[in-house]
Amino acid sequence: MVIVEMYKNGVANIKKILGSLFLFVLIIGASACNKEVVKENGEASERKPVKEENVVKVEEAEKLFKGYYTARYTIKDPANPPTFAEIADNVKEYLSEDEYNAQILNRYYSTPSLVAKEINKSIVVQDVKLEEQRKNEDGTIDYTYTTEFKVYDENSSKVYEKEGEVTITTIDHELKVTRDWSRGIKIDGLDGGL
Repeated sequence: MVIVEMYKNGVANIKKILGSLFLFVLIIGASACNKEVVKENGEASERKPVKEENVVKVEEAEKLFKGYYTARYTIKDPANPPTFAEIADNVKEYLSEDEYNAQILNRYYSTPSLVAKEINKSIVVQDVKLEEQRKNEDGTIDYTYTTEFKVYDENSSKVYEKEGEVTITTIDHELKVTRDWSRGIKIDGLDGGL
């Protein structure tokens, strides 16, 4: 009978320990669910409401984006186009550091010069239209865009449209492009394009 009594006390103690452990896990889990966490640059941080000064206005975004695309794609003299380094230097002010480095690695800035030189025509950005898609909690805004390029020489001229997506945010009180994605467009006289 003593053995049966010890067995009952042991089972009761194990039930108490497991119950306490379950309650502890439940409390920790519930308190963790009350904080929304976002990973930013590999570090966890609590989400904060968007501050009004961090919200990007469409007019300002279009001005930034047109400046960026003009710096990236304008080729005035196809016989003597700007170098990769010159274009990279011209667009740097419009981009976040991460986006700039990604574009350098992907060799984005060589394409306009190569295209202009190959077809012996100048390239100019004529128009940019942004359409807001989503305001993000971090203050960034995702847009779709349509850009019109004029490819021309003294004998001919043609306008091409390029569509894509861009994300713009405020970094240190300045608007910056943090993401730019687009499909290439076929240019007459080339196997490829912009």
